[in-house]
Amino acid sequence: MHTEKMILKHPLSIRIFHYMLILSFLPLAVTGVILYFKPLSESAMNLTMHIHVVAGVVLTLDAVAFFLMAFDRVVLFTKRTFSISANDIKWFMVLGGYPQKILLGKKIPVPPMGKYNSGQKLFGACVLIGGTVLILSGLALWAFPHLMPRGSVALLGSLHTFFALILTLFLFVHLFLGIYMFDDFKAMIINGKIPYDEAKEMSPLWVEKEIIAISQNKN
Repeated sequence: MHTEKMILKHPLSIRIFHYMLILSFLPLAVTGVILYFKPLSESAMNLTMHIHVVAGVVLTLDAVAFFLMAFDRVVLFTKRTFSISANDIKWFMVLGGYPQKILLGKKIPVPPMGKYNSGQKLFGACVLIGGTVLILSGLALWAFPHLMPRGSVALLGSLHTFFALILTLFLFVHLFLGIYMFDDFKAMIINGKIPYDEAKEMSPLWVEKEIIAISQNKN
């Protein structure tokens, strides 16, 4: 039976954190590509570097503030991201059914997921690990390059480039699927809520184990 009931998926603290990620990582990705290929004049490259640094500072402050002010959310997100089961392997075997939906217009059976599907968990792991590496390596390369051995600078530079490339590629997939799953996209950007029916279809384990359980406890 269809219902118009809405449930909260993304609290305000998560949405604010996401807004700041958008404002910082998109400029970081664009300026990072420019800095890597160096297609502009010297003055333009200097300006690009300044924008890259400012965006990096915004990203760092956003991450630190969220870590300190919403530590419980960080712990919960990390726990969900790194919880692996047989369903995750089965999900990747069919890629969540997205190729069939998008290319063939048909649905296939997909293993039941929690709040995040297996692809989102992989992206989350890359954000947690890659984001930490980017922040720490970027800080070191910007503030202390002359205090480190040349080999260490080269290693940090390679790590910074590698994880920046990984996260930038993931960003394109994340944006595409975010717009494709428009209700979830609106929830992250606007009010944090998604239709109950969609949640039950896309994240049945989350609805059954957490949403319904919470409702029963309240009653």
